[in-house]
Amino acid sequence: MANHSLAVPDHSIGVADHSLVIGQEFPDVETCRRNLKEIAIALHFDLRIVKSDRSRFIAKCSKEGCPWRVHVAKCPGVPTFSIRTLHGEHTCEGVRNLHHQQASVGWVARSVEARLRDNPQYKPKEILQDIREQHGVAVSYMQAWRGKERSMAAVHGTYEEGYRLLPAYCEQIRKTNPGSIASNTKLVNIFWNAVYALTTMEFESKITEMVEISQDVMQWFHRFPPRLWAVAYFEGVRYGHFTLGVTELLYNWALEGHELPIVQMMEHIRHQLMSWYRDRRNMSMSWNSILVPSAEKRILEAIADSRCYQVLRANEVEFEIVSTERTNIVDIRSRVCSCRRWQIYGLPCAHAAAALISCGQNAQLFAEPCFTVVSYRETYSQIINPIPDKSHWKEPGEGADGGGAKVDITIRPPKTRRPPGRPKKKVLRIESFKRPKRVVQCGRCHIHNLGLSFSGLPSVCVLQIKQGCEGNLVVKEDENSPFAKR
Repeated sequence: MANHSLAVPDHSIGVADHSLVIGQEFPDVETCRRNLKEIAIALHFDLRIVKSDRSRFIAKCSKEGCPWRVHVAKCPGVPTFSIRTLHGEHTCEGVRNLHHQQASVGWVARSVEARLRDNPQYKPKEILQDIREQHGVAVSYMQAWRGKERSMAAVHGTYEEGYRLLPAYCEQIRKTNPGSIASNTKLVNIFWNAVYALTTMEFESKITEMVEISQDVMQWFHRFPPRLWAVAYFEGVRYGHFTLGVTELLYNWALEGHELPIVQMMEHIRHQLMSWYRDRRNMSMSWNSILVPSAEKRILEAIADSRCYQVLRANEVEFEIVSTERTNIVDIRSRVCSCRRWQIYGLPCAHAAAALISCGQNAQLFAEPCFTVVSYRETYSQIINPIPDKSHWKEPGEGADGGGAKVDITIRPPKTRRPPGRPKKKVLRIESFKRPKRVVQCGRCHIHNLGLSFSGLPSVCVLQIKQGCEGNLVVKEDENSPFAKR
C-alpha cells in the first residue's frame, strides 16, 4: 500500500495526488469526509469512521492491526478543518476485490458530474463501465442510475424546481425576446378549448379569455388565421379527425425500409399494406352492428346523454331540444343541429339523438355512410396481389411477353455525395431480416457467452480460450431455422 508519511505542511497540496499532510485544511467537515473517501477508493483500502461531528473527524483503516489513522479538527474562530494528527502508513493488504464500501451513490454522483454537464444522455450502463475502468471499482446498475439522478438534480435542478420556475422563465422569454409568446398551462388549456369549439360564438368567447391573460396571443392569431386550425372555421368536414394517421403510418413504413434498395423498400411497404388490409378485412367480418365499433360507442354515449333533455316537436322534421344550459334546434331531414356537432362529426349528437328517439327513429341510421360496417368492408375489400420473384421478371426491351415493355428506359440512382468517414450503418438485406443470432459460448462451462472481450468469464475459461484447448468455442444455432446447417 501507499505510504502517507508525515510531511511538512503545504496548504497548496490537494487530494488529486492522494496526499495528506498535517495542517492540510478543508472548508468544512463534509468536504473532509468526501476527500478521505476519495483517497480510500483510489488507494483501495476501507475507511472506518471513528468520530464525526461539528468539531472533529476521526477515521482509521478498517483492517485490524493497520496503524493508518487521521484526526481532523475544527480550527478556532473559522469554519475550516485541519489535519491535527496523521499516521500515514498502511501495513494491510487493502481491498482485494472490486467492491468498495466507500463507493456510495453520492460518490458515483460526484464522479460523473463533470461528464453529465456535457452529455446528459450519459447512460447508467456506461457509467458503471467507466467507473470500473477509471477507478477499479464495481458498482451496481442501480447505484449508477441513482448516482446519475442525483448528479442531474445537482447540475440541472429537479423536475419540481423546473416546473416551479416555469412562470418566471416564460416572463424572461417575453422580456428578452419581444414578440415571443410564452404561455402557462391555463392559457394552453383555453387555446385547445378554442381549437375544438363547435360554434363561432364559443370560439370568440375562448379567444377573449386568452387575450385577458396575455395580449401577445393576438400577434399569433394574425399570423395563423383560425380557418387553418379551428374547428369552427374549418372549410370542409373532418369527421372528428385532426391528424393524418394514415400518412404517418406510411411514413413510418418507409422509414423502416429506408436503408433498403428502392425495389425492396417498395416490397416492404407492399407487404405491410397486404397485412393491413387482410387484418382489417378479417376483423370486420366479426361485426354484426350497423356502425363500426368506435362510431357505435359515440352513438350510445349520445343516447345516454339525451335522456335529460326535453323534446318539443315543431313539425315532422324540426325539433326544439331544451336543457338547463341552452336550447338547440334539430332538423332530422337536413341532419343539422344548432350545436354543429352533428355536421362536424358526421354522427348524431345528444340533441339529435333525443329528437330521433322521440319520433321512433334509430339514431344509428342517421350517421354518415363512412361510419357504417358496409363502407368499412368495402374500403378493405380490394386485394393487393403478390408479385412474382424477380428471377421471373423480364428486363425492359425484351418484348411484351411476360410483362416487359418495348422501350429502353434506364433509371439511375440520384447523384449523392458520399459523406466523409466510415459509414454509420450497413445496407440491410431483406433476406437476412429473420436470420437468427449466433450464440457463442465457452466450451468448458457452456454457460458464459463470449463477446469481444473476456470480462465476466471465470479465469479457467479465459485460460482455456487463450491456450487454444480442445472445445474452446461452441457455436449454437436454432435447429429449426432455415439457415441452420444440416
